[in-house]
Amino acid sequence: MDRSSIIKVIALMVTGFGIGIDFTGALMLVPAIENSFDADITSTQWVLNIYALFFAMTMVAGGRLGDMYGHRKIMIIGLSIFLFSSILCFVAPNLDFLIGARALQGIGAGCIWPCTLAFGATKVSKPEHRALVMGLILAGVTSGNVFGPMISGLAVSFGEWRYFFLANVVFSCISMATALLLMERETEHKKGEHIDFAGMAILSFAVLLLLYGLDMGADWGWTSVPLLLLFFVSAVLFTLFPKVEKRVREPLLLPQMMQNREFRITLGLNMFNVSAAFVALLYFPQYMQKVLGWSTFESALGLAPLTVLLAVGSIVSGTLYNDFGPKRLLLWGYLIATIGSASIVVLPTGLGYFQILPGMAMIGLGATLTVGPSGTAAVCAVKPERAGLVGGLSFMTHLVYGAISVACATAIMYVASLSNLGHRLAAAGIDMSKADQKVLNGGTLDTTSARMVMKKLSPDEIEKVKDAIASAFDSGMSMAFVFSTISVSVGVVLALMLDEDKLHKVES
Repeated sequence: MDRSSIIKVIALMVTGFGIGIDFTGALMLVPAIENSFDADITSTQWVLNIYALFFAMTMVAGGRLGDMYGHRKIMIIGLSIFLFSSILCFVAPNLDFLIGARALQGIGAGCIWPCTLAFGATKVSKPEHRALVMGLILAGVTSGNVFGPMISGLAVSFGEWRYFFLANVVFSCISMATALLLMERETEHKKGEHIDFAGMAILSFAVLLLLYGLDMGADWGWTSVPLLLLFFVSAVLFTLFPKVEKRVREPLLLPQMMQNREFRITLGLNMFNVSAAFVALLYFPQYMQKVLGWSTFESALGLAPLTVLLAVGSIVSGTLYNDFGPKRLLLWGYLIATIGSASIVVLPTGLGYFQILPGMAMIGLGATLTVGPSGTAAVCAVKPERAGLVGGLSFMTHLVYGAISVACATAIMYVASLSNLGHRLAAAGIDMSKADQKVLNGGTLDTTSARMVMKKLSPDEIEKVKDAIASAFDSGMSMAFVFSTISVSVGVVLALMLDEDKLHKVES
């Protein structure tokens, strides 16, 4: 590559790095955010879920807007949104405000990411350098995934989780400057492009209602009329989505693609591989902090076996795809991830960090063998002219199901840990109201509400309660991984169903 192309690739890598640190880094802040806003895990999970959902639902539109108006222009608009929303996260006065700012961040990222990929694929280098350029951009993102937890750990060690979002501001400014100075304006754009806003809106509301219902189930009661009505409306919207897709001009899911068996299978393979990884990224740092008593920075280092494997594997998997083929990679990847997820359930609690280390490594390795290859397989299942659309759809599916997995796992975790906490308190002879148990369950003991509950107890009772809370969290996390194990195991079945011969001979 010439000097100009190298500089542009570095600029795109910096942009990718900023996207990468935001996703994993924010997860490490969950306990600190709980303390700051007096919240529990069912509420703070939205810091991850809302970002993933809005990122996913904006990405396809962001790519098409880039085609229509220029990738450089839409990238700069996305960076401006991301910069502004990062400032909002920094000054957020309450959890609802922070969640709204994270949604806006997701919209910005959804504009940035597809345009970054498109710019790298079409404008930076010669065609023979395209694979290298895309690999380097991906390396920027995965490097951000590794360093994100460390940056957030340092922010918390300095006494303020909000400092993490200043890193977003810095990288957004650098990325915007490089885009303005180093990336040339595009003069030719696609015409006649249409965006499926109706389909995006219906699918987004369906997922949002489902996530909100899973969040509120423990408070409203799982058989309450408002909750059942919420789930019913969500189900109606999910049912309505494919019918709307048949009527719009350029749907997210073309009917002819959905009639393609191999495409349906590969789309499913893009879904189920994220369940264990997303749940692990949310719960392992909390386990290290709430049960093992580690600091945020120590837990960031403890998470390295997962994040480093995800980073290295996402680059290596492209080479493995050609050598071994998608079916073999996906089957072994899903099997390893299933075993890793199940190990969290079956390993004894007294092992401490070594209770989660084997599962962490296997989940990371399983994701390595499935995330990239499943996306590539989906692209191979359709005509070449639909590759861009399917690439966006596969990543959208990936993120949406990841958000749903976290919500389902958290709902299960909260119910299981609350039940376990009640039994352990009763066994210890401590009489505590259900309301106080809910305050302590799934959160930290440093919130204002938790401190008020703990003030009612004697020193001896406080120690017993702390042991009960740690045990309850461990029990709840294990039940969350029961869900993940079942979810990931579906991918094993889908991988066995995949027909490689038909995959590479598709006519649809």
